[in-house]
Amino acid sequence: MKNTMIRRLLAGILGTAALAAGAAEPVIDLSAKTEKLVAFQEPGKFCGWPANEGIWSWGDEILVGFELRDYLKSSKTHSADYSKPGRCVLARSLDGGRSWKLETPEAFNRPEYIGDASRNDRQERPPRKLAEPLDFRAPGFAMKLRGTMFYTSADRGRNWDGPFRLEIAGVDRLLMSRTDYIVEGPHSCMIFTSALKSDGKSGRSLAARTDDGGLSWKLVAWLTGEPELGVKNSFSIMPSTVKLPDGTFVTALRERRNKKKWIDIRRSEDGGRTWDKAATPSEMAWNPPSLIRLADGRLCLTYCDRRKPYSLRARLSRDGGRSWGPVLILRQDAASWDMGYVRSVQRPDGKVVTLCYYTTAELEPQHIAATIWNPEEL
Repeated sequence: MKNTMIRRLLAGILGTAALAAGAAEPVIDLSAKTEKLVAFQEPGKFCGWPANEGIWSWGDEILVGFELRDYLKSSKTHSADYSKPGRCVLARSLDGGRSWKLETPEAFNRPEYIGDASRNDRQERPPRKLAEPLDFRAPGFAMKLRGTMFYTSADRGRNWDGPFRLEIAGVDRLLMSRTDYIVEGPHSCMIFTSALKSDGKSGRSLAARTDDGGLSWKLVAWLTGEPELGVKNSFSIMPSTVKLPDGTFVTALRERRNKKKWIDIRRSEDGGRTWDKAATPSEMAWNPPSLIRLADGRLCLTYCDRRKPYSLRARLSRDGGRSWGPVLILRQDAASWDMGYVRSVQRPDGKVVTLCYYTTAELEPQHIAATIWNPEEL
């Protein structure tokens, strides 16, 4: 107890010092205390964008998705060779993120996956309508949302069924889904995803719900007003959502208006029907956020900052996302801005495993990095 109080006092002092030095936000550098591991890397390959492909966990068993492409170094765009097909793969850890094994589900590597024309120009297996209700609370259940489709697994992601068409009543624009869902009953589930704006450009986030096991989905609400139309790169996308014990939904959104980029926190206290802005924990974030609820009730936000020095960051909230503690630097040894797309989970022992794609001077091709850290020390 005494050591904990000392650590918290020190954190407050360091945060105040950072503000006094002119920093926009109080900052605490924890990089020397975090465990930095490589979840997957392959010579000559670019690994990217875990936030696009999803994460699931069952205790110390963690499953993360990412895209694998040939590496082609670039300082102006992603260091991936888009002239050749890429594929979606998974990495699984059975020991809380310390060791990982690659998995290559056949379901995610057909031409229709996310509608990527670079893979093929024909549809070998078009998405189909779900025929039987899903049991969202079945042991080993996992669901993956991507593009206008979703996939399901009954064995913790070892085998996948799909793709199934993702159609939401009340949404007539192409969806750009990533995996973000909250199970509310055996046949009830909320998903949080994105659709195109009315000008046909990216994008706007929404909440949708099913009460019949995924046979039908209905729009619950848009999470924000429609971002400005006709403005380059004007969007509010890639929600990452948690549900508090009192039923409140809290989501973190990736916001951009032309060159301005930030993260907003929004809350709903009426089942997702209306949403209010609660905070802006980062005013210059170039990456989608990951939001989880810790076992002690705090919210944990992780994200990457693509400004020099390129860094992996976290912030904690004790009041449901209304206010946030100091910026926690988990690591800042990246060699390029081409990194990020974070996903995080908490282990049974309280430590957080944060995964992102990353590049360092020692390991140049982008790889999947696992950073293990302990929020209970703060």
